[in-house]
Amino acid sequence: MDKSGESDPGAVEVKRPAEVKLGEVKKPQEVLAMALKDSLKFGILIGMLELKTVTNKEIVDSVLHLLVGGEFDMELNFIIQDPENIRNLMELIDHCKQDLQAELFSVFIAILKKSNRNLQACTDISLIELLLQRLPDVGQIVADLIVELLGVLASYSITVRELKILFSSMKATNMTWPRHSTKLLNVLRQMPNRSGPDVFFSFPGKAGSAIMIPPLAKFPQENGFTFSTWFRLDPYNSVNIEKEKPYLYSFKTSKGVGYSAHFVGNCLVLTCMKIKGKGFQHCVKYEFQPRKWYMLAIVYIYS
Repeated sequence: MDKSGESDPGAVEVKRPAEVKLGEVKKPQEVLAMALKDSLKFGILIGMLELKTVTNKEIVDSVLHLLVGGEFDMELNFIIQDPENIRNLMELIDHCKQDLQAELFSVFIAILKKSNRNLQACTDISLIELLLQRLPDVGQIVADLIVELLGVLASYSITVRELKILFSSMKATNMTWPRHSTKLLNVLRQMPNRSGPDVFFSFPGKAGSAIMIPPLAKFPQENGFTFSTWFRLDPYNSVNIEKEKPYLYSFKTSKGVGYSAHFVGNCLVLTCMKIKGKGFQHCVKYEFQPRKWYMLAIVYIYS
């Protein structure tokens, strides 16, 4: 419409997301492009499932897009961005037929095995509890996949509350075990199968993901110090690892003077700045492999 109030026959009417009706949405790709919260996008996908206007492949592709925040790729883009979308996924699966449920669970398990970041996202929303609630109501094929998923999650982390729910899910009533409950014995067998420490800090690289210590006037020892830790690199993907420069530690003043260690690709670079803008770096001649635990001790001796 121009300033005179007359309509322009060539103009295209653009509707705000709140004005878009479900019946007007033809393809899941249109849902992904809408400026809506992810929870609402999952809700629209559920509506399309119930109206039977979408294929299984379109649902799987749309769900993966929402989970990783963009076009999904098993090698380049497979990190879950928002843990709450896992909860949204479970609600969507409740409205799917068994074959689609099985497909979604199969792909989801594969994604979780790619990175501890994804396992941590599941831990953040207590996925084990959500799965145990759904186990009695699913079919044989989906039950096997849920048990497999529970085993993957429990071998990474399980809380006392979740362990209690797991045992209560196997409790017999009138001398009869609940449906699929015997399969949960496999989860108990997998729990001890851990490839790393029982307790550790997880720093995903987001703002504030670090251990912060108050300013120190000086280190307790005047002749030097030692930094010792176990660590494990978990890059977003194996292709763009060179672009990530995660810091192992940084002990610097407000003027940038001090000591730090960061990774460039698989190499560890030690930096010492004695005067602002002047210092030196040393590259440790060792190729640290992603997703493998290492013990490291770095000793500084003041001269």
